[in-house]
Amino acid sequence: MKRAVAVLLLMIPSVVWGQGAPDTSRLPPVKPDAVTDVDGDVDALEVSKVPPDAERAPRSEASQDSKADTEEAAEDSATPPEPLAPPVWQTLQETDDAFVACLGALNELGAVYKVADPQTEEDRDCGIANPVRLSEPVPGVQIDSPALMRCETAVALGTWLRDFVKPAAATLKRGPVVTLAKGSGYQCRRRNNLPDGKLSEHAYGNAIDIMAFGFKDGSQIKVTPREREGSREESFQDAVRATACLYFSTVLGPGSDEAHNDHLHLDVIARDGGFRLCQ
Repeated sequence: MKRAVAVLLLMIPSVVWGQGAPDTSRLPPVKPDAVTDVDGDVDALEVSKVPPDAERAPRSEASQDSKADTEEAAEDSATPPEPLAPPVWQTLQETDDAFVACLGALNELGAVYKVADPQTEEDRDCGIANPVRLSEPVPGVQIDSPALMRCETAVALGTWLRDFVKPAAATLKRGPVVTLAKGSGYQCRRRNNLPDGKLSEHAYGNAIDIMAFGFKDGSQIKVTPREREGSREESFQDAVRATACLYFSTVLGPGSDEAHNDHLHLDVIARDGGFRLCQ
């Protein structure tokens, strides 16, 4: 009997004793969007259906253009303006050595002068860096009122008077030249006193205008149109005018234009190739 019972017990399925596979048909289904960890806890990890960049809306073309404009404006404002060219009078300034040498040439001529303070004007291009106030370009010949000019202009005037004007005057039997009647010297103005156009060489101390030559006997020879006059005065005026162009790069006078009918304009402008304008 005991053996029969034992055999019967062996024939009973193991599920009675909990040793078989569990019946999972009654368990609630696991959600597909949940994960069960090793401890049996459930973490609900939502599966995002939105791409990572979806929350950042793309910039419109207008906003991109606005940013580009802003960056360009910032770049423009950061660019420093181009520096102004130096004023003309500064470009004509002599070196210290050149100015000393020029004063030495004036001293050799026996000129009477004073070194003046630098000249500047409201017009930034007008002025003289190292001016001299010339009273007597050569001994015995005075300017009727001292003239402010660059040293180079003063040397040209004195050399011309010494080498040509005084010898020419000696042929007239009036006695030596003793005075020069001055028109414009240094003056910040436009050419021919016109309201516009280029600045005159007078604005840089490069020029002087001679209205008349005075002689020891008290007489004068005024600069005036004398074409075919046939006089010694005409010969004197023609001679001094022609020789002036040996020392000045511009010589204008009667016949050049209406503005120069009553004086000789003499200046030392530097032109390309050393060109000289003698009219």
